Amino acid sequence: MHSHSFTQLRVQCGPDLAWASKQLAERKDDIPSGLRIDLFASKKNLMKEEMSLCKDADGKRQLGLVISHAGTGTILDAWKMGLPLIVVPNIRLLNDHQTEMAKHLSKEGYAIMSSGSAEDLEEAIHKVGLLWEENKMRWPPHVIPSQQPKRLRLWDLAPEEVAKEQNATMVHD
Repeated sequence: MHSHSFTQLRVQCGPDLAWASKQLAERKDDIPSGLRIDLFASKKNLMKEEMSLCKDADGKRQLGLVISHAGTGTILDAWKMGLPLIVVPNIRLLNDHQTEMAKHLSKEGYAIMSSGSAEDLEEAIHKVGLLWEENKMRWPPHVIPSQQPKRLRLWDLAPEEVAKEQNATMVHD
């Protein structure tokens, strides 16, 4: 990750926070300088509290990415935030249903599928950057029109009457 200019990695560990913290402490010498790794159990609103940190911030922060299991909730949240996405299926869940989802997302160009190995993730990080650029051309952002009704001027309420009045004024001038 550090070779791709990432400076921070935030990992949701769920109930395995103690185990993950121990693993991280044992490998602290392997962490490149300049890469900060933070672990947390869970958040009430992962999208708002964590994924929002992946958004670019006008010269203050470059666009990040989301690496997630292939669960639909997290995938949809990443899409809502407009973030590049790498999916790592949890093959031990419910007859490995996440692999099917991850393969489909990857095939259709919505995300990059990876295993959890460091080598695969490194390659996926490279690929997701390319996919992100390609998708900007394929699916450009669209403008969502305002839900507020267009304001009317007084003259718009009865345009025929206004026209008659203007014509009458011009005749008498």
